[in-house]
Amino acid sequence: MKNTLLILSLFMALVATSLWFIGADKPELTAEARDQLLADGQAENFAELSEGTVHYRMTGPETGPVVLLIHGFRTPSYIWKDHLTSLADAGYSVVAFDNYGRGFSDRPDGNYTAERTDQLIIELLDHLKISRPIHLVGYSMGGATATIFSANHPTKVRSLSLIAPAGTGEPSFLPGLIALPGLGEIIFHYAGDMLGRRSAERAAKASANPDRHLADHEAQAGFNGYSRALLSSIRHYPLWDAQDAYRTIGASNLPVQIIWGTDDDVVPYANADEITALVPAAHLHTFEETDHLVPLVEAEKLTTLLIEFVETNRIRTTTGGVGGKARGPDTRLEPADCQCHAADRPL
Repeated sequence: MKNTLLILSLFMALVATSLWFIGADKPELTAEARDQLLADGQAENFAELSEGTVHYRMTGPETGPVVLLIHGFRTPSYIWKDHLTSLADAGYSVVAFDNYGRGFSDRPDGNYTAERTDQLIIELLDHLKISRPIHLVGYSMGGATATIFSANHPTKVRSLSLIAPAGTGEPSFLPGLIALPGLGEIIFHYAGDMLGRRSAERAAKASANPDRHLADHEAQAGFNGYSRALLSSIRHYPLWDAQDAYRTIGASNLPVQIIWGTDDDVVPYANADEITALVPAAHLHTFEETDHLVPLVEAEKLTTLLIEFVETNRIRTTTGGVGGKARGPDTRLEPADCQCHAADRPL
């Protein structure tokens, strides 16, 4: 009994120490640090929102259809660098942001939840004076985020593109282990940086510019709060249980496409069966022998699909009917490219 209590006490002390020191040796993301990131060309734009400063990238004609890109669990907005110019050249106003706890956005206290990201998106759109419906693109964890946002704010979304989306299935062994109280703190304290760099190195090999990708990772991972945000997201984000949001989208008339690689070992391709059952009208694009890194491995092919989908859904039939069902004379066409408040948009 005494030995058990001693082991338990040592374990709790180790947990407390790991929780206290997780990322504590890293610098804070201060205003001065952001000024340097801007000067070095690593950061682009910052918005002051209710929970802190959010970094975002924006390009393309201000009055074009708005495409909002939502990144995944670990890799922030730089994952979209190979897509921003192509989408802008197609005539779209493209926005990609760093979620709280990632990239060059603040790392606020509290749980990292889908509700927190939902509020971030609402506030960012308000900051940018974007009131017309947007074309939403979500990758991995960002797929769950995009689905939940679309379910919560149906009038704000014109179309939904999901790339290897999270929110269904079951957690694999490592995320399940990390989610356990205490063990997650220990793992992230002692191995978080190593695991993050290995993931970044794997992604870099698949990218068009490996050196740039690794530099982008190191720049944002070097600030305090990144590991804490990742751990909190594993515990509090609906990475495996966003079925209600998918079901809501499935009952609407929102155009949805799903893009997935058959060799995905992060969010398994088999999960597509559950999502397409929940969203039966969604069109599934399968990339054979492609893993989870679709935005990097298949950047050109993915961009083409996104452009084709946006073009197809720039004009959308809407009604006041239940579930978006047509009800005769109430059916109408939304304008393709509303220029709402375009002149007031910040440069």
